[in-house]
Amino acid sequence: MPCLDIPSRLAFVDLETTGANPRTDRITEIGLVLVDGEQVETWSSLVNPGIEISPVISELTGITNAMVESAPAFATLAETVLSRLRERLFIAHNARFDYGFLKQE
Repeated sequence: MPCLDIPSRLAFVDLETTGANPRTDRITEIGLVLVDGEQVETWSSLVNPGIEISPVISELTGITNAMVESAPAFATLAETVLSRLRERLFIAHNARFDYGFLKQE
């Protein structure tokens, strides 16, 4: 059986958002699991989306307006997130969704 050449630098990404449209909705939480060979690091942050989180989304994600009120805006976290993702294979349960929101931000 052939051996797969899997990159050693991986980024597992998960976002929570205010909805499903990256043009009108915003990120409320970002979580990363970063793999460098045998080393694993986790990083996460709540994000102030700058818009209200609907009760339906709060019920779905468990994230409320009160929880993100004092969280940083994504613009404050952008460089940190980018530096953690740089030169890694981007992996997500729904990569198109998560990548779309990150790209829009």
